[in-house]
Amino acid sequence: MGKKYNNERGSKLLKFLDRYFGIPVIFTLGFFKRRRKKPRLIEKIALLKTAAIGDTVLLSAIIRDINESMPQAKITFFTGSSNYEIAKIIAETFFNVNVIKLPIKNPFNAISIIKQYEFDAWLDFGPWPRLNALFSYFADAKFKVGFKTKNQYRHYIYDVAVEHSDKIHELFNYKNILEQINVENNNFPQIKIDANVKRDKKLIVIHMFPGGSRSYLKEWPETYWVQLIDYLTSKKYFVALTGAKVDRSRALRIYDLCKREDFINVVAGELSLRDVILLLSKSSLVVSVDTGIMHLASALNCNLVALHGPTSFKRWGPLNENSVAIQSPLKCSPCLNLGFEYGCNENRCMKAISVDTVIEIIENFIEKNNN
Repeated sequence: MGKKYNNERGSKLLKFLDRYFGIPVIFTLGFFKRRRKKPRLIEKIALLKTAAIGDTVLLSAIIRDINESMPQAKITFFTGSSNYEIAKIIAETFFNVNVIKLPIKNPFNAISIIKQYEFDAWLDFGPWPRLNALFSYFADAKFKVGFKTKNQYRHYIYDVAVEHSDKIHELFNYKNILEQINVENNNFPQIKIDANVKRDKKLIVIHMFPGGSRSYLKEWPETYWVQLIDYLTSKKYFVALTGAKVDRSRALRIYDLCKREDFINVVAGELSLRDVILLLSKSSLVVSVDTGIMHLASALNCNLVALHGPTSFKRWGPLNENSVAIQSPLKCSPCLNLGFEYGCNENRCMKAISVDTVIEIIENFIEKNNN
């Protein structure tokens, strides 16, 4: 599972242009916009989310809500390259969802693609990118909804701008957008798999590598991972280390530092996203930092331990019942809301999560599974 998407998601040039060129452009375009009311009949709906596997997993709940409330509605889901594959996997569960990948690094081509379609409702789930707002402006839609996010200056072009809150889980921010087209909000994220998949009581999946901007600040120290893996293998658990191609060398280094290599399988960089989903669904437990794989494990209803330092588990944590989110004990944690507001340049908050704390929670899962 590669990380080509970081060329889009982490591009400093795109972020610079998005802020210093995007803000005045969006304000100017919005100044002349005439606000419209929600149409009585909604049959064609567009969803816009241009990055992030985890955010897209959350949107599986939104798609299911629409499908149940408006079974006649056709959904077009516009993505970027980073979340296209997971959007396709989610869409397979439904008969009326079409996924279209936009060339985010070429906005003019992306707008050209968007303008080929007509919609009754356009829902933009991006909380801060002005580029999303630009795409939304040029979309041929009768009614447009997006976020009004503090200090992001991107809400001017929507017919309804929904306040983006840093006090609630991001899923419920998404559901607040959905309410603007009168869709009932009953579902949580869910990824469906083959019902014949059986869990392996001796398999534990560990995902050590977060994504996004300055991702190193969401990492748990390598020495901590080695201690945890050694504890698990001493109990005769088999451990699979997942990650992207760029993570493989680091995963192998951790593998070399561990005591019982026969109980460890380094699959980082070797699996497709579908293969990762299958592996997660087979596991007895997943231990992950806050990243897309964590959200996938939650949507698959895995036993899950999630490690949160700069991110708040209340904003971004797993939502399934058989999960535990560990928040760093430091007073300055969490510091992130949108993903770029880090309070320091060192992952002190992740270092403050002790190995003993994680082991204690894992032991509770192990005891439950053995009963």
